[in-house]
Amino acid sequence: MASSKEVERKAIKLVMKKLHIVDIPPYKQAPADIHEKENQKKRAEALKTEAEKLFENQMRGKVHLKVEYHRHKGRSDAANIIGGIADALNKIAYVDDKQIVEIHYHEALGKVDEYWVEIEEVI
Repeated sequence: MASSKEVERKAIKLVMKKLHIVDIPPYKQAPADIHEKENQKKRAEALKTEAEKLFENQMRGKVHLKVEYHRHKGRSDAANIIGGIADALNKIAYVDDKQIVEIHYHEALGKVDEYWVEIEEVI
C-alpha cells in the first residue's frame, strides 16, 4: 500500500513532457566570438524546434525542470546550461521561466553529446 506521501506526490503532477536532443545544450553565457554565437543560436533553435513538436499549450503553473547531460569531452558549466535551456523553453513549454520552482541537473561522460530535458507542471 502506498503511503499518504506517495499518493500526495502522484496527485500533484499535472503534465510531464520529456525532450531528447543529440547535441551540446544551449548556454546562457555570452559567446566568445561570432562562431560561438552562431553555435549557441543553433543549439537553442534545436531545443526550441523539438519543444514546439511536443507542446501544444504552454504550462501555466509551477514547473519542475530536470536536465540530464551526457558530455562527450571538454568542460561545461551547469549554471549556464540550465539558464540556456530555461531561456530556450520560454513561451514554448511555459509562459516564463520564473515559473520554475525546482531544478535537478546531472552530468556524466558519454559517447556523444546529448541531453534530456524533463518539464513537469505541478500544483
